[in-house]
Amino acid sequence: MINIDYENKRFLIIDSVKQSRDNLKIFAYSLGVLSVDTCFHPPDVLSICESNNFDVILLGYDLGDNKKNGQQILEELRAKSILSRNCIIIMITAEVSQAMVLAALEHKPNEYITKPYTHKDLTIRLTRCFEKKEMMNDIYLAMDENNHQKVIMLCKEQIHNNSPYKHECLGIKSRQHFELQEYAKAKKIYTAYLGTQNCQWAAIGLGKIAIIENDYFSAERYFQAVVDDNPFYLSAYDWLSKTHQLNNDIDKAEETLEKALLVSPRSVTRLRQYAQLCLNNNKIDKATTALSKTNDLAYHSIHKKPDNAINFAEALIENSDSLSQFEIRKLNNKAFDVLGNMIRDFPANELKVIAQFLTARLHNNANDRSLSHSALKDAEKLLERFKTEISIEGTFSIAKSLIAMQRRGKAEALLDELSHAHPDNMEILSQVVDLSDRPISEKDKAAAQSALEIGVSLYKEKHYILAIDKLNQALYHFPNHLGVKLNLLQVLLVSYEATPERIEDFKQARILIKQFTHLSSESESYKRFLKLKNKFEALETFVKDI
Repeated sequence: MINIDYENKRFLIIDSVKQSRDNLKIFAYSLGVLSVDTCFHPPDVLSICESNNFDVILLGYDLGDNKKNGQQILEELRAKSILSRNCIIIMITAEVSQAMVLAALEHKPNEYITKPYTHKDLTIRLTRCFEKKEMMNDIYLAMDENNHQKVIMLCKEQIHNNSPYKHECLGIKSRQHFELQEYAKAKKIYTAYLGTQNCQWAAIGLGKIAIIENDYFSAERYFQAVVDDNPFYLSAYDWLSKTHQLNNDIDKAEETLEKALLVSPRSVTRLRQYAQLCLNNNKIDKATTALSKTNDLAYHSIHKKPDNAINFAEALIENSDSLSQFEIRKLNNKAFDVLGNMIRDFPANELKVIAQFLTARLHNNANDRSLSHSALKDAEKLLERFKTEISIEGTFSIAKSLIAMQRRGKAEALLDELSHAHPDNMEILSQVVDLSDRPISEKDKAAAQSALEIGVSLYKEKHYILAIDKLNQALYHFPNHLGVKLNLLQVLLVSYEATPERIEDFKQARILIKQFTHLSSESESYKRFLKLKNKFEALETFVKDI
C-alpha cells in the first residue's frame, strides 16, 4: 500500500446538505488534509474548478430540486476539459436506480459510492484511486498534453513491466495509434485481446476500423457481440446504431438506440439521435416524446441551448399530419411552455422573433386561425424591429416560417439580403438555393449546363476546388437539378477526403445530404445517392468539432 501525502492534497466537497458537507470535511481532516473547499451551489462549481487544481473532488449526486445534479456537473467538467486526468472524482449518492447509476458512470467518475457508507469505505476507495494515479500519472499527463507518441512509449513500459493496469494501458495505447491513423498497429492490439476478460474495447476498436474499411458487416458483428456479452456497455449501442445507418437500415438503427435508452434513459445526446431516427422513420409520436424528454433533461445540463426548444417545435409543426387535433393541441401546449422558457433563459431578441413565428405556425396547425394571424402579425413586427440582430441560422429559420405562412415574398427578400452579404460562402448559398423557388429560365439552364460540363471535367483532372466552384455556379442557375447536386456532393466528399483541412467542403456536403430527404427509392439516382450518403456518414463518424 502506498504512503499518501494527504497534507499536500487539495479537496473539494460538493453537496447540497450542510450535514453531509460537514461530515465529509471531518473525514478529509481526519486523513491529514489541510486544504478543503466546499460548495453547495451548482453554478459555482465550474468557476471554482477553473480557478483551482484539486486532487480530489467528493461529488454529491443530488444537489437540490430544479438544479444541476452531480452527473450533469461531471459531464460539463469533462466536456470543457476543466479537470486533469489526475484529479480523483468520487461520486456519492443515495440513488441506486440503474438509470441514475449508468447515467453517472458514462461520465467516468473514478469511484461511485452509495449511502450509507463509512469513512473506512471512503478511505479504501481513495487509496485505490491514489495507487492507480501514482502508477499512471505520467501517462495521464501525456494524454492531457495530447502527446500521442509519449503516451505510447509510457504505455509500452507499463505493459512490459506487467503493470496491474496492463489492460488499460493496452486500450490507451491502441487508441493513440487509432488517433494517429496507424490502424494496422491498433488492429494488431485489438485482435490480440479480442474476447479476453474486460476487453470490450478491443471489439469496439475492431468495429471502428471495419467502418473505416467500409466493412459494415464485420463492424455490425463486433458491436453486436459487445451488446450481447455486456448489455450495460452503452457505447456499443451507439456504434451499432451508426453501423445500421451506414447499412441504410434506419429501422434497426432506431431499434438499437431504443434498447440503449431502456437500459440508460438519461443521455441527452443519445435521446437526440434517437429522435432524429424516429423522424426519419416517420415515427412522429416517438420522435416528439424523445424531443420533449431531450429538452427536459438538457435543461440543467451542458446541453441546454435554444436549439432544443426550436427543434421540438419545428418537429411538431413539420410532422403533425399524422396526429389528431387532440394530440396536436396537447403537444402545442408543451411547445408553448418550452418556447416560453427558452425566451426567459436566453434573452436574445433573435430568439423572440423565431419563437413568435413558431407560435404562429403552431396555432395554424391546430386550426386556430385567429390566434395564428395575430401571432404572425406580432412576429413580423418583431422582425422589422430586430432585423439587424438576426444571425445567419436565425434568418434561415425565419425564412422557413415565412414560407410556411404564405409570406414567400418576405422570405425571398431576407434570403436575397443574406446572399448579397455572403457572395462567396457556398455553405450559405446552398441553403438559400434550397429554399428559393424562383422560375428557371432557358438562359439559366444553358449557364447551368455549361458550368456542369466544366465542373465534371475539372473533377476528372482532380482540380477539386475549381470543380466545386463551377458546380456551385451550376447549382445557382438550376437549384433543383438532381444531377448537379449529386455531382457536387461527390466532389465535396472527395475534396474533403483528400484534404481534411477543407472543413467548409464537408459542411456544404452535410447541407446537400439533407436536401435529398424526399428522393424516392424508385428514382434512378437513388442508388448513387445512397453510396454518397454512406461515404458521408463514414467520414462524419470520425470527424471532430464540426
